[in-house]
Amino acid sequence: MRLIRTVLMAAALSPAATHDAPVPAPGPANATPADAVRLYGEAIAERDPVKLGRAFQPSAIAYEIDGGTVTANYQAQWKARLAQAPEPSGPPPTIERIDAGETTALARLRSVRDGRPLVDYVLLARLAGGWRIVGTLRQPDPAEDPASAAGVAGVVDDKFEADRRWDEAGLGETLDPRALVMSVEDGEFVAASVAEWRARYVDRRKTSPGARFEVTSRLVDAQGDVGMARWSFRTESGEWTDRALMLRTASGWRMAALLFVREAP
Repeated sequence: MRLIRTVLMAAALSPAATHDAPVPAPGPANATPADAVRLYGEAIAERDPVKLGRAFQPSAIAYEIDGGTVTANYQAQWKARLAQAPEPSGPPPTIERIDAGETTALARLRSVRDGRPLVDYVLLARLAGGWRIVGTLRQPDPAEDPASAAGVAGVVDDKFEADRRWDEAGLGETLDPRALVMSVEDGEFVAASVAEWRARYVDRRKTSPGARFEVTSRLVDAQGDVGMARWSFRTESGEWTDRALMLRTASGWRMAALLFVREAP
């Protein structure tokens, strides 16, 4: 009898017994970059803030440029907007391209919103809980212009030159002031501001005249005022790959987000 009474008391005091409804189990991890991208598309099409949260790293910012005006949405804003939407917005975006490594990836999506074609560039990282989107950059009605790809390539070249001299001013010219410089360490997301990375270049220049590296490959993709780039290089410490979202601003093309890891492309 004492044993039965003890079991009943333990059950009554358990967290599960104090709630009317069971706690929902977390959604499955995104095993591939495409999984995260598809979940993002479903969240937009279905106006589902829960799916949006499973697709994105919580601090990710979604940037959009339309008519020269850049707007930014952080996750709480976006989820609230989705939750208040009266009905689904249409089919999910189409994945046109994915460039992926072991830890980071880029994707280009295309969709139609309010009758307007929309291109969406997505930056992803593989974290301890699976692949997550760490930034997006999109534009309605992107104009096809070869100069866009040339502008993105120029930013990559300028980044190389800044690295070769640890030139903090040159680095600042390649990054939008709102950008984050990000990495992944042991499955954890790491990010720093532009000001912090400029300060690190100053520190590095005190002990080294500049970085020495060999560029092994690069990719550039741009539509209108938005784009993406990936460049890989070899140093004494091993293979490195950088991936970035690119945005044309009033001051020229800039990186809106930069993600780097020590790995081959």
